[in-house]
Amino acid sequence: MKYYIYLFMLLISLNAYAEVDYLILKSPGHKQLKISRSELEKLPPYTITTSTNFTTKDTFVGAKVSDFIKNYEVTGSKIRAFSWDTYSFTLTIDEAVKYNAIIAYKKSGKYMNVSELGPFAIIYPRDENPELERLSVDAKTVWQVKMLEVK
Repeated sequence: MKYYIYLFMLLISLNAYAEVDYLILKSPGHKQLKISRSELEKLPPYTITTSTNFTTKDTFVGAKVSDFIKNYEVTGSKIRAFSWDTYSFTLTIDEAVKYNAIIAYKKSGKYMNVSELGPFAIIYPRDENPELERLSVDAKTVWQVKMLEVK
């Protein structure tokens, strides 16, 4: 019986995140911002078709990191991406811009919720750039992004 209770509680907690559609931006000198998916969609959409460490080849749509930085007046050299599952990784802004990395909100034409590795994911076009086919790009491909902290 107690296993059913744990399972029930797990399902409730997953459902609580199922409809999350925002991320938090922390940036030095600025107030903490809550940015919704609809606000990200106002930036020019960019499409990347690539494989990732959590998918076979798939199509992702999102805002380029470069457009995000300009739009939200981000200053700094690094962004630490934090996920709902407590993972985090620090990305260099220059590299993310160089490779046209995106903050994806769609995969296979559908919005991603937390159970589908969303609501946002940092995606690099690694299939187009053989030099990205290394372990570090897997670490940089952060899914379930809930917060971006600029350093």
